[in-house]
Amino acid sequence: MKASLTWMKDYVPVDTTKPAQELADVLTQAGIPVEDVISMDPGLKKIFTGKIIEITKHPDADKLQVCQVACLDDKTGEEITKQIVTAATNVAVGQVVPVAYHKSRLADGTEIKKGKLRGEVSDGMFCSVAELGIPKDMVMPGEGEGIYILPEGTPIGMDIRDAVMLNDIVYEFELTPNRADCFSMIGLSREFAVLTKSQNTEPTVKVNENGSAVNDMVKIGIDDAELCSRFMARVISNVKVGPSPLWLQNRLRNGGIRPINNVVDVTNYVMLEYGQPMHAYDYDKVAGHQLTARAAKAGEALKTLDGTDRELTTDMLVIADANGPVGVAGVMGGLDSEVTDATTTIILEAAVFKGSSIRRTARALGMRSEASGRFERGVNAEYTPVALNRAAQLLQELTEDITVAKGVVDVYPAPAEAHTVSFTVAAVNSYLGTDISVERMQEILTTLSFTWSQDGDVITVGVPSWRGDVTVMPDIAEEVARIYGYDFIPNTTPWANLNSGTMSDKKLLAKAIRQTLVTQGLSEIITFSFMHTDSLKKLLIPETDSRYQAVPILNPITEEFPVMRTTLIPSMLDTAARNLAQKNHDLWLFEAGAIYEPKALPITELPVEKYHVSGFMMGKTTELQWAQPQRETDFYDVKGVLEAVLKELRIEAEIERSKETYLHPGVSAQYVVDGTVIATLGEVHPQVMKAYDLPGKAYLFDIDVTAILELTRGQLRYQGISKFPGTSRDLAIVAPKTVSSEAISQVIYEKGGQYLERAFVFDVYEGAHIEEGHRSLAYNLSFRSNEGTLTDEDIQPTIDDILAALAELGCKLR
Repeated sequence: MKASLTWMKDYVPVDTTKPAQELADVLTQAGIPVEDVISMDPGLKKIFTGKIIEITKHPDADKLQVCQVACLDDKTGEEITKQIVTAATNVAVGQVVPVAYHKSRLADGTEIKKGKLRGEVSDGMFCSVAELGIPKDMVMPGEGEGIYILPEGTPIGMDIRDAVMLNDIVYEFELTPNRADCFSMIGLSREFAVLTKSQNTEPTVKVNENGSAVNDMVKIGIDDAELCSRFMARVISNVKVGPSPLWLQNRLRNGGIRPINNVVDVTNYVMLEYGQPMHAYDYDKVAGHQLTARAAKAGEALKTLDGTDRELTTDMLVIADANGPVGVAGVMGGLDSEVTDATTTIILEAAVFKGSSIRRTARALGMRSEASGRFERGVNAEYTPVALNRAAQLLQELTEDITVAKGVVDVYPAPAEAHTVSFTVAAVNSYLGTDISVERMQEILTTLSFTWSQDGDVITVGVPSWRGDVTVMPDIAEEVARIYGYDFIPNTTPWANLNSGTMSDKKLLAKAIRQTLVTQGLSEIITFSFMHTDSLKKLLIPETDSRYQAVPILNPITEEFPVMRTTLIPSMLDTAARNLAQKNHDLWLFEAGAIYEPKALPITELPVEKYHVSGFMMGKTTELQWAQPQRETDFYDVKGVLEAVLKELRIEAEIERSKETYLHPGVSAQYVVDGTVIATLGEVHPQVMKAYDLPGKAYLFDIDVTAILELTRGQLRYQGISKFPGTSRDLAIVAPKTVSSEAISQVIYEKGGQYLERAFVFDVYEGAHIEEGHRSLAYNLSFRSNEGTLTDEDIQPTIDDILAALAELGCKLR
């Protein structure tokens, strides 16, 4: 919000003799932060208004003109005539223009001196808006090119800084969203008045209703009172659309709004003045002469004032006539009903729309505006009729013979009720840590326009209609504190019962897993917590799977992410595809995060959050170096990573075949503890690889951290290291292919006795000398005793027991 101090003087005394920063600091300390103090003067010097009284062609140059200009002497104030030679093509006799005198200075610092152009004396030069330091996009259409032509009737001899308000100081406020009342000059004037101990005044609004009855000319209605709480309109005839007077243009420009024409400028002026956005429609272009605030219908579209065709959705509020939408409510009007130079009758509309609805619509259409920003923060419905009448009054003052229809059409289904807040002085002082008297509190709050009543210790204040942000006692305390002065509130150390910080079991577990994965060479990624259910189809997951039951997002950031994720796998594959597109082929990645499972749809309570860690591995295992061969990532790299994680977590798990659809059915597995799957791993299914446009082979794993949390994990046990040497045996076992290596290992450990330290498979063979349907698995068994060196006699009984137990599985010694 920008506020001109020159304009602010209309409502409250402003001492401009003091440094502007001084008042800005006072406002900032009181919770109305001034982000910047802007001097509109770009450093102009000796540039005054003059009136062209004669134009002749230059005798020696076809493109130059010699102008005689009526000016005032900058020292004596007497009227004089200056000769200006110009190449401008938009000058004419009778125009008032900016004239740079001898030794004048332009906005860019250029100094202008008297001289001759092709033999003709030129006492200075005419100025364009750029030479005055005014941006071209802040003047009326067409005024940015050529010489700046001032409105007819502008006095001659005026310092151009006074003429176009370049002598102004503008405060740019960085207001918090709750202070909607301060997004207007009237609202800010109340703060100025309180903080400068003065009294603000508001314009006297009076409309001369000299036309027909408004109800015979226009009909308005509200279809959804929740999205539009108040809808008002006036009809104004005999309108002559044209440029606004200079004072109005200047105020809009210093307020950050470009002048357009007198009708549009009046609506913008009142928006800045009262904080009430409004819109003017060409009466003759509104079908049926009726306006309705309603939700857009499916398939409806509208070409807005910026010339863009907008596709509307059913959750957007529009203003519609008998044929369809004529404006996006609270954001921008439609082009077809725009006020043009041919307009003679207008419908002036003002309304109050629900802020959250306008915010969603403006963001969805990419059309943030001054109006939408105010509706988003909240508009005071009690000031809507005042603002509407103020706009009608200004149009009457700017245009002769204008006719305002009698009455106002006002649809207000549920008028806002006055709000009160009750509190005690002791409660406010306790909250603030102060000792402010009841008299001082009453003075502060009544100055802020709160009404005051007291019953014993309980005080009840009536909240002004424009302060919708004040609802409870802490809000009252804030109002008292900011006016009382934060500098006068003593510093106190708050009492706190401090406890040492600890991490939850889930965070400790996740930290251990992440550290292990990083140690194994994986890089962590972070993605959105959203997904699209179509990605589950790409993973070949059947639609009957519970992962399709996802929590929908009311306001998704994009159409690609309409629901909360129920698995991390799509994010991993999307990330891999993006990296491969950027020529990053060697990827060992993981992500730790929550997935969301609703208890029921539609949701009536918070979904269940389960923590998972997923990983993706493909490409070379090492960097290319001359002395180091490279190989591709394989299944056993992934299995090794998960075994490192399980070892770190002290989990003993059985390994089984996995049935996950997105994994290759012959190259996948899962770790199971007491029937609970805690992790899956395997090669990505070829169809999934194709769906994500991934070349070669890749591998995935998924760890269910929430499931691991529910396990009883083994405790660390320490024992002394034997001082005696160990011994080992190799056993080559011929086993049916239906018997897994895991089953054989279990038998070895069960029958291995007290001396068995370790057993692992080191060779697998199929082919010659091995009968059909069988394979040879070679195991190394390590034995050691703490009591002495083991002999063959000590170990052989154990070997016999192992072979006997394996024989029951159809296995035999090779």
